[in-house]
Amino acid sequence: MESNIKVTFWLNKTKKNAQNQTPIYVRVWYNYEHFTKSTGLSTKLSDWDKKAQRIKGNTEAVNTLNNQLDAIKVRIFQIISQLTVSGKPFNIMTIKKFLDGNDASQMTLIKLMDEQLREMQKLKGKDYEQSTIIKYTNTKLRLQQYLRYKYKRSDIYLYELNHAFISDWIIFLKNKFENSTTTCYKHFQRLTRVLKKAISYGYLEKHPFPDFKIRMPKKKIEYLTQDEIDKIEQTDFKVSRLNTIRDIFIFCCYSGMAYAEVEALTPQSVTIGVDGDLWLNIVRKKTKKHYQVPILPKSLEIIKKYKSHPLCIKKNRLLPVPSNVKYNAYLKEIADVAGIKKHLTTHLARKTFATTVMLSNGVNIGVLSRILGHASIQVTLDCYASVVDELMLRSVKDLKAKLNPNKDRFIITEVTDISDILSAHEKLINNANYQNLN
Repeated sequence: MESNIKVTFWLNKTKKNAQNQTPIYVRVWYNYEHFTKSTGLSTKLSDWDKKAQRIKGNTEAVNTLNNQLDAIKVRIFQIISQLTVSGKPFNIMTIKKFLDGNDASQMTLIKLMDEQLREMQKLKGKDYEQSTIIKYTNTKLRLQQYLRYKYKRSDIYLYELNHAFISDWIIFLKNKFENSTTTCYKHFQRLTRVLKKAISYGYLEKHPFPDFKIRMPKKKIEYLTQDEIDKIEQTDFKVSRLNTIRDIFIFCCYSGMAYAEVEALTPQSVTIGVDGDLWLNIVRKKTKKHYQVPILPKSLEIIKKYKSHPLCIKKNRLLPVPSNVKYNAYLKEIADVAGIKKHLTTHLARKTFATTVMLSNGVNIGVLSRILGHASIQVTLDCYASVVDELMLRSVKDLKAKLNPNKDRFIITEVTDISDILSAHEKLINNANYQNLN
């Protein structure tokens, strides 16, 4: 065991205090992972023995400080020994929490949410957007409100969480704030992500409510038909800014990109694929996943149209996309002028690409999933289940027409029971056989 453990002390020279004292930090390595934390002790830089990792001298004050360093080291080895004897899995973060006095049994839900938010703030602009941080902050607020309402407490230990807790929280969200099932699901999703991280940190042994599920209502996918796409494309809006926004919207209908992706497109995003055709290399802002989108003829036509646009040249962009606020405002004008009753957004354009442009033209759902940059094919199936069902029925109808090309078909006008269906089916077969014999 000890071969995997290494404890060292060092001076953090970047944090020298007003008394010219440098704080002493401890670094703990375990299984190739490590953490550092302040010991709460400090000394002058000139008094530190770097090799021995101790303070020089033999005075009572120096001996006291060195004994405290020894005690910290012994405490670390004791923690690792206790965790090993317990037989429970642990990692470097478990050791740190025990050393801090915040072991799993003492960790609370709101403290856990605070840890998550601090981590997100540190990674803002890299792994997390400000909008995502706001959503997690709102989830924490709803948990605090629920704890005060249900338990008359400001916090709750993680080991107290159970099925009743989450079930009653969802009821609270619906009754108190009139949250929809979708909103409740989002809150539940964020809490679950944080709890999964707590398990990996050793705060929890298992998920507190593994069997709890929120059934999302099936929403009808809204998208533009090919006729509506053509209507928007063929309308002359008489104003250059509206014609430009129209072109960007049509580009989204034929590429499936969200606003953040299309706004960030540069000439360098265009590459030649293994098939010799042009493709767009994209990083999905929502999932951070790299994916490729084929440049369809209509998209290529629009890219060429704005190749020399002043804004594209100035900002090194493929298309002159304005701010999101202006873009959505202009789309509303476009819908009014073109006589489109649906609410035009880049999200609607993305749905249009998936349904009207891709699925309706026979593109495989797995291929569509990759082109949309979804995290998994299940996400695509969940989003477009109703459309897939609709296309399946249409395909079955076409298949039946191909397999039975006879135009003079027996039509069932009224069926009362299964015997009527069988009788009608026999008549249909006999009729077909009779025509073949003759």
